[in-house]
Amino acid sequence: MATDKERELERTTAARGFRYGLHDFLAEMDVELLKRHNDEVEAHYLDESLLDRKTKEILMVVAYMAEKEVIPKIQMHVHAAHRAGATPEEIMEAINLIGGVLGAVGKAKGIEAWRAVFRPDIPTVERIVELR
Repeated sequence: MATDKERELERTTAARGFRYGLHDFLAEMDVELLKRHNDEVEAHYLDESLLDRKTKEILMVVAYMAEKEVIPKIQMHVHAAHRAGATPEEIMEAINLIGGVLGAVGKAKGIEAWRAVFRPDIPTVERIVELR
């Protein structure tokens, strides 16, 4: 039989399409805190509204690019946007469009997150290719 913590972590993954360390940390510290967090996310982010999930996830990608968030956080929302029906090309178009406004760092983070989801066979864009 699953524990409350295991059930809540499964709820986290099922609702979002991803789970990351913060969720596990909250569950470890206080499963009720994770439950409240999940309730709020469902009510204000995942539940139906005027915006569909695909649009919300693309907006999350570009918002996190603007914040210069860590790449794994952007990557999770690239993945979620794709699961919600966005094509890789649509996501890249949003990254390029907003990246042109944000500047090099935000755009590079978005591109790297996209690469990690759709083209992990290509080396990271953040690598040093050559120094002279």
